Amino acid sequence: MQLKSYAKINLSLDVLGKREDSFHEINSVMQKIDLYDELSFEKSKEVIVNSQFKDDIILKAINKVKELFQIEEGITVSLKKNIPVAAGLAGGSSDAATTLIALNELWNLNLTADSLIKIAADIGSDIPFFLSGNTCFVAGRGEIVQPITLPEMNLILVNPGYELSTKQAYSDLDNKHHKTAFSSLKLLSNSKNLKGLGNSKNFQSKNSKNTKEIAQNLHNDFIHIQKDGVNQIINKLIENGALNASITGKGPTVFGIFETQEKAQEAYKNLKDKYPFVHLTKTIN
Repeated sequence: MQLKSYAKINLSLDVLGKREDSFHEINSVMQKIDLYDELSFEKSKEVIVNSQFKDDIILKAINKVKELFQIEEGITVSLKKNIPVAAGLAGGSSDAATTLIALNELWNLNLTADSLIKIAADIGSDIPFFLSGNTCFVAGRGEIVQPITLPEMNLILVNPGYELSTKQAYSDLDNKHHKTAFSSLKLLSNSKNLKGLGNSKNFQSKNSKNTKEIAQNLHNDFIHIQKDGVNQIINKLIENGALNASITGKGPTVFGIFETQEKAQEAYKNLKDKYPFVHLTKTIN
């Protein structure tokens, strides 16, 4: 079995504070994009993960399922990594979600989507999103997920070439004592009342289909802990025609939103040789 494991960006990310369980409360609008790792799965007698990277989260997903359902057989997973590591694109979480989907089929578990999401929440905070939809409002520590609808958008990703660990990023942000903007609530696009979803209670979302409006409302609290080069990339994307630009996840990857594919392609030509990783892509709807 061969599957694609898509990356995500955060169109918004509000870190609302540390919880009693040591996780952080967030509001976010997460969006899958057309950049993916490639995974292949084959039944085997033992568990083997073939990868050039350390992929503990794939192994964690496999062992969790084996433990829960007392699975005796193994699985061989081969990973071709295209998503930059520790870059805010949640490649590892996506790989884990894809692994859960594959195991559900190959081991004939017949688990519902809700059951998979519950298992995913115990493995990693971003994983439930990848099992829930292409665009979602996410709350809690990541386990509360509401699919929404946004228009397809043209993007450029730029990674400055260094890694940033999630643990270190949250620690640095805690020390900043930043003021939360609740920006995620401005981006919701469906007409359902989202009462009860984390800190969005009593909020009636609006119908927002305009790419320019979405770009205007980009926000990420982790911008407060980025190196100077990240802000320079944001400015460079805007100088090259982006409607706006921001970081994804805890960084350091930057994405810019472009009004048309042609404008994105032109900017890509100008930037592709200036940074370690530059990728022309689009959102998945």
